Amino acid sequence: MRFVMVMVMVALALTGCATTMAPPDPINITGLWTGSWQGHGVFYIQREDVAYARFLQRGDGAGSGRFWIDGSLASESVPFSIRMAGLDGVPVFFDISGNTVTLRHQNGGEALAEFSVNGDRMIGHPIDTEYPARIILDRVVAAAPPPAIAAPAPPPPPPTAAPAPPAVAEPVPPPPPPRLPSPKEFAPTDALKSVYFDFDRSEIRPSEIPVLEGNARWLQANREALLLIEGHCDERGTDAYNLALGDRRAKAVRDYLVAQGVAADRITTLSYGEERPVCTESNESCWQQNRRAVFVIKAQ
Repeated sequence: MRFVMVMVMVALALTGCATTMAPPDPINITGLWTGSWQGHGVFYIQREDVAYARFLQRGDGAGSGRFWIDGSLASESVPFSIRMAGLDGVPVFFDISGNTVTLRHQNGGEALAEFSVNGDRMIGHPIDTEYPARIILDRVVAAAPPPAIAAPAPPPPPPTAAPAPPAVAEPVPPPPPPRLPSPKEFAPTDALKSVYFDFDRSEIRPSEIPVLEGNARWLQANREALLLIEGHCDERGTDAYNLALGDRRAKAVRDYLVAQGVAADRITTLSYGEERPVCTESNESCWQQNRRAVFVIKAQ
């Protein structure tokens, strides 16, 4: 009998613990998240760049938003739809189960990535890619305003004067973001010469340095001109690889000009890959003409 009573007391104790245990708080991922991704590009080259997302969650644990992974155009570690989205980002729906968030493309429902959320950090990976990748995002938390310092109280008004109403400051709207000029607004000039690259390379060739130095001198003397650097490739390689290679060529030229004193905020880069050849024959003499960086300008 004593054994039965002990077992009953143990069962009641366990039941009491079960009924008082609170369920975990539901997560909410509404807001802006920024971080980075690590993966691999073509030829299994290690890649790392910026990743960020903006989410709006409903009360039922689901929601929508937009997801960006920068620098992934030639990376097999990133789903193709994200790579092609570029600066526009991918519109996504998401579902939350426990602390797991699954992102799906709004157009067709393709599963893109899965994250595990822990407070203000989520760690995850793309789904169904040729190579693995890792994505880490941190919630952007608005900084708390500094404590207000009370100003000394003004002297009381004369007894006959009516108290003045408190002044209300009009809110100042934030300035609009600067409008980036369209590539169609730029035009070529004979004053700036193109530079050329070796096959499958984005490094500046020593033979092209005098050309770049001459372009830098002209840009410093014409500070009102905005510059667009176009990166181009020959026809060999995939479209995605050549777009990434053209981007690296344009940015290598930009970095050289900035080192020569040209203001970085005057320069924009754009890759056309193999889309705009100046020569269409399939031989080395023609290909070397297409491996180039072109300079076009726009007056401010």
